[in-house]
Amino acid sequence: MDTIKTASFEYLIGLAKEDPEGGYTFTLDGSVYHIGDVLEISAIAGKHGYIVIY
Repeated sequence: MDTIKTASFEYLIGLAKEDPEGGYTFTLDGSVYHIGDVLEISAIAGKHGYIVIY
């Protein structure tokens, strides 16, 4: 059986921590990403199998 994972975009943005050197550090399901813009979060969540609710 497949699990359906959902998350609100607002919640996911809350997981992004501002990096003092610029951009953000975003952690999802134990994977850490260094991103330049929070708009990248939707694509990352999609790769992890999440349906993002706006």
